[in-house]
Amino acid sequence: MQSRHGRALVLLLLLATAGGALSSPAQTVHVLAEPSPFKDVFVLSLAQDLPANLRVVDEPEVADVLVALGDAAFTRAMAQGKPLLGVHVSRALSEKAVQEGYRCAAIWAGVSLANQLQLVRTMMPLARRVGVVLGADSVWPAELVRGFRGPLKLELLPVKNARDLGDTLRENLNHLDAIVLPVDDALLGPDAAKLVLLTSYRQRRPVFGPDLTFVNAGSVASYYASGSDLVSEAVQRLRVFADTGEWGASAFVSRPSVVVNEHVASSFDMHYRDSGALQDALQKAGEAP
Repeated sequence: MQSRHGRALVLLLLLATAGGALSSPAQTVHVLAEPSPFKDVFVLSLAQDLPANLRVVDEPEVADVLVALGDAAFTRAMAQGKPLLGVHVSRALSEKAVQEGYRCAAIWAGVSLANQLQLVRTMMPLARRVGVVLGADSVWPAELVRGFRGPLKLELLPVKNARDLGDTLRENLNHLDAIVLPVDDALLGPDAAKLVLLTSYRQRRPVFGPDLTFVNAGSVASYYASGSDLVSEAVQRLRVFADTGEWGASAFVSRPSVVVNEHVASSFDMHYRDSGALQDALQKAGEAP
């Protein structure tokens, strides 16, 4: 008799626990972005990867949490006053939003300076002096470059605008082993990309970064945030927020992808000349992010 009572009590406790879990509705998420194939793929992938306590909805009005892709969508979303996660958002914009008291965080556009320096060290083990180009809207603050301590000696190359870029490179490339570029749409447009890469070839100094597009155009290699990287990071951020009610600090993606321009890497006689070999080398060295 006591055994049956004990089993009944356990069953009641289990039912009560299950009932409590079922009675807690999933938090809803809406993705704001300009219409594009990338948005469609991002929303579909996000919906598939979210845990059971989170689900994507079509209307922002009924959402508990907003996800905004890009600066324009992030700016619009701030006006709605809901918890907000920016994805591929400029660092300056997200930091301004936090300072103004918005309940938000962002996955910044680009990758960390530390990631890009990993590439230089791995592909050019003998490199010592590396120039870092920075404009007014670049993702890395100048203080980060000035305060860097490590096996590479960094030289800050401030550039006011795209017109000054060519002169800055021509004046400095000869005494540097390589150049690292940040994500900066205002500074590094298509015309600037052509200028940078042509100057690099003429003076035989390799350029690293800032992203996949530049590597396809002639940069040696770059870490970059792929679409799947951004989805994975967003899922992790949303999971933590659903569990704790806190976003944590804004940051770059924690595990970016890597790409190498094989032709350019070969022309500079780089240590690694394809993306797979470079990724393996980083992982074996314990340096992969």
